[in-house]
This record gives sequence, C-alpha cells and structure tokens, in this order.
Amino acid sequence: MGKKSTNWLWAVVLIVVVLVLSGTIEIGGLLQFGGVGTDLVDVNKQIKFHFVDKYAGGPIASKTNTFNLYASDGQTILEADLDTDANGHCTTSSDYASGSTLYMRYESSNDKQWWKVVVPKMSKADAESATYNLIRLESFTIGTYTSSYLHCSNGTAIADSGTYDISIDGNTETFTYYIVNTGSDNTGLMTSYDPLYAQNWHVEFFVTFSGTDYEKIVVYDFDYDFTLGTTHYVGETCDAYALTKHKVANTYKSEGKESHSFYLDMSGCGGSASVTMQLSVRAYADHVYAQNHGGSFGPEAYELDEITVTISA
Repeated sequence: MGKKSTNWLWAVVLIVVVLVLSGTIEIGGLLQFGGVGTDLVDVNKQIKFHFVDKYAGGPIASKTNTFNLYASDGQTILEADLDTDANGHCTTSSDYASGSTLYMRYESSNDKQWWKVVVPKMSKADAESATYNLIRLESFTIGTYTSSYLHCSNGTAIADSGTYDISIDGNTETFTYYIVNTGSDNTGLMTSYDPLYAQNWHVEFFVTFSGTDYEKIVVYDFDYDFTLGTTHYVGETCDAYALTKHKVANTYKSEGKESHSFYLDMSGCGGSASVTMQLSVRAYADHVYAQNHGGSFGPEAYELDEITVTISA
C-alpha cells in the first residue's frame, strides 16, 4: 500500500474516532447527532397517563372510577377514582416531581393491574411547552378460560365431579390438565405486583388433596409443595402470555393455551381411600402468599377455572 493510501486510511480512522467520542456515531446503533438524551431536565407537572391495551391495541377508553394513584409506599392513596377519556387519557389533579415513585392501580370488572411508575424527566423543549408529563402504561382485557376435563395417559377424560378408581384404573397415573383461552382474540392475562398486600399477581395452577388417605398419595412434577392442616397443596406458576390469544394480522403470536402434566403414585392408599383432588387456576394469585396465609392465594385472587375429581379405591 502506498504512502498516500496509508495517510488517507489514517485520516478516516481519526474522523470515526472523533465522531464516536463526540456521540455523533454510536457503534452498533443508528446514526445520532450530538447530545441525544442530554437535554433532559427535572420537572414538577401534572401527569397525563395514556392507558393502552397491549394486545388489542387502542386506548383503554371511557373507564369511570377505575384508577387509583398511590404514593411510593404503595399504601397511601394520592388520587382516587380517576377516569379515562375516549382516548385512554387520565390526568392527575396534582403535580409530581421527576424521580418520584408512584403506584397506579387499575380495576374494571375482572381486569386488574398494578404499575410501579418513576416520574420521568422531560426534554427542555417539552418542559417549556407542555402542560403535562405524559406516561404510557399498557394493560389487557382478561380472557375466558375453560378446561372441564382431567386427561389420563390412556386418553380417558374425567369431567368435573368425576371419579378416578384406583382398583380399576391403576395405582399410578400421569394426568394432564389443559388451560385454554376460549375468549376473543387479543384477550389474555398480565402479571404485576400488589404493594398493598405485598404479593405477586401471578397466574397459579394448583391442586389440593384432602380426605381419607390423602397423605398417602405421592405427587411428582410440580414446582411447589406444602401442607396446611389436612390439605396438601402442589402447583406451579403459569405463563400469562402463553394464556393470551395474541393475534397480529393473521398470525397468532400466542395461542392462549397451556398444559400441565403430573404423576401420582397412589399405591399407598388403602381400600377405604376417598381423596378429594381439586384442580384450580387463579389469576392475581401468589402461592407464597397462600403458604403464609392459610391457603388463601390472595385477597383478590380470581378463579379462572376449577374441577374436582374424587380418587377412590
């Protein structure tokens, strides 16, 4: 390579280094022009929340008395019974400073959610011209869930209030429980954290065993397992997005269904065994809370589906 070519190459390298150091070019990103993000300032303004449906798109519009704004402790209500307009906007009556931590709670029928919000800064231009500090929050419309049957490994389906007879069907079995959203497209579930009761709002699939010889059934394939009094609890946390029918154009990003399989060894049960096995799916629920509160999955836990099967000998 000639001397002129070498000099030209070094000149190009020098220019690139200067641009990177100045912030004009961001390696691995898009072309930016100096000072992006450096003109943000603290503000103390009213907040205009924009609530949108994460899956269906569009605003969560014209909701009345459905939003409550809490302080950073998650206990103190700052503004109660807020509404949204036709565009999904909800404006606070008070000003809130950048950096403040707030909690927003939403409840409309069985659609419930919490958000933790840190009030953002604004650009200098927006701070000077805008009346409100705009914050966008995403929520959902709950789906419709049905299972109605517990499936055995041989293809037999046991309906609600049905019986599994150990003496006929065998003393070991792998059961499968299907949870299916039969509701409209773009309905489903989301999770959040409830600071009022210090619990997660998860979707929990759990099974309880009680009755004669319940303690002699050995259960496999669950994530959590505890006994309270004369009831044995097992279960696992569901994938909220898997239970959402999320359709974009003509393609389902998520089909709104999930299955849970588990194995029971019932060989220890005697001839007088009569065990009530209850299978339940609940939203806004927390198994850790249940273990510490006598089996209650939370004050606002909502049952999506439930069946009861008797295990007899």
